[in-house]
Amino acid sequence: MKIVIFCGGHGTRLWPVSRQSFPKPFVPLLNGKSFFQITYARYRKVYSPEDIFVSTEDKYLPFVRKQATEIPRKNIILEPERRDTLAAYGLATAVVHKYYPDEPVLMSWAKHLIARESVFLNAVGVAGEYSQESGMIVSVDAKPSFASVHNGWVKKGEVLKVVNGFKVVEQERHVEKPAEPLAEKLFAEKNWLIHTGYKVCDTTKLLGYFEKFQPAMHNGLIKIAQAWGTKEQKAVLEREYRNFEKTSIDYGLLEKLPRNAVATIEADMGWEDVGISWETFYKSLATSKQTTVVEGGVDTEFLEAENNLIIGQKGKMIMVIGVSDVAVIDTPDGLLVCRLDKTQKVKDVYEKLERYNKEYTE
Repeated sequence: MKIVIFCGGHGTRLWPVSRQSFPKPFVPLLNGKSFFQITYARYRKVYSPEDIFVSTEDKYLPFVRKQATEIPRKNIILEPERRDTLAAYGLATAVVHKYYPDEPVLMSWAKHLIARESVFLNAVGVAGEYSQESGMIVSVDAKPSFASVHNGWVKKGEVLKVVNGFKVVEQERHVEKPAEPLAEKLFAEKNWLIHTGYKVCDTTKLLGYFEKFQPAMHNGLIKIAQAWGTKEQKAVLEREYRNFEKTSIDYGLLEKLPRNAVATIEADMGWEDVGISWETFYKSLATSKQTTVVEGGVDTEFLEAENNLIIGQKGKMIMVIGVSDVAVIDTPDGLLVCRLDKTQKVKDVYEKLERYNKEYTE
């Protein structure tokens, strides 16, 4: 099985640390390690560098080369521009298929923390086996810990098979980013999982779905694959890629698939989508013994303050007095001070910065 790690997106919810020039997957936020480095190290426990591909924008190639030096250059798939996850998914599928036709591929993301990595890796192995056996797309999903409005949800159907203690179940329904009332309802029903985005699929099968549901994109992907590795690669990639529909893989393809095309595995793996907001980042790291999280090497002093997230660079002191449940994120040219339960609004303010103060987003 091959792995594709997607490192797209500028991480607008994690401003001011994440920028267009230094996006979220590559920022060393966790004990000096980036989400990408943590993700890559996770897969290296089982897979060789030759089995691991990376999908990112072409301008981020230096980050990949520096943070994962073992990965072969041919395994780094560079998008000429951002066209959302449908296009990135299609490009990665077409490229991997050219090198390894019909081999199962795990589509992965570089923005998650997984506490029980052995559980996750075992579930991925089961997903690969069942995908090859059945021809289905097989997800590895997580039991919800709260009523998330930021993730997709999948409803568990009948059990198809039990492998090594993991239940492979039919995916009965997919709901993408529900509004809060519906999210509360799904959480209460107890038979829904959080859609993590980890999917194992056969490249031939997946390209067939592109051909059926995204025929124009499929036509472009075939042209790109034919030119890949030749002197025409760059010109063909840029010409075809700019015409691809700009939408997510969930809306553009996955929601269109028939029920019998997708299965899911529930894995108790301690999964956290820390890239959603500074609040989720804080919750993933806070413990009952350590309710204030400090990262980045900054010095801190607290008085009558608890349950805070503090991020700053070495050589600076941040003092917090009389406030709790706040995020203080300090960089050389940006400072965010925000209640933790309001940090999802950072994306809204970031959009204003892009229009009126673009220098603070680049």
